Amino acid sequence: MRRSRPARRAPRPWWRSLAEGAVMLLLLAAITFLARQSGLLPDETGAFTAVDGDSLRKDGKDYRLHAIDAPELFQTCWKADGSSYDCGREARDELRRLIRNATVTCQILDTDRYGRSVAECSAGSVNLNDAMVRAGWAIAYTRHGLDHAAAQAEARAARRGIWQGRFQTPEDWRSANRQGVMAGDGAD
Repeated sequence: MRRSRPARRAPRPWWRSLAEGAVMLLLLAAITFLARQSGLLPDETGAFTAVDGDSLRKDGKDYRLHAIDAPELFQTCWKADGSSYDCGREARDELRRLIRNATVTCQILDTDRYGRSVAECSAGSVNLNDAMVRAGWAIAYTRHGLDHAAAQAEARAARRGIWQGRFQTPEDWRSANRQGVMAGDGAD
């Protein structure tokens, strides 16, 4: 008697494996996001350095301050008298001052398109995100949350930081200077 062979399966299409892999990555990202939101993942704590006015670095990992946007490192602004100044460096220097000799704690909320952790950070009892906006060295990035709108209104009324004169929003500056940004001179 002759044995029948089992039917041979058609090879699996490459796109199906790719799609299943993408679904798994999305599922993993959703689980990680939910774990962070619920406080199951620990905060990042320690000595951070200021990269620019809205970015920190610790152990080679970058952290973007949530819902704020500071002038880019090489951005120029204008004082009320029309003279220009390096507002991007001023913003970075203010963040450096805020974290100097402090243990920084960052609660990671998300990951941005550049792979940076998006976080709400504090140095002791000082919320860095809010402090940068309140000092006038960052604007409330309302596209990502209204958390710092009151701090911005206060800084603007008091003409602190970039509000002392004229400035291009960091987002508009990046758009107008895309080549320099892409070369590493600063990214949102």
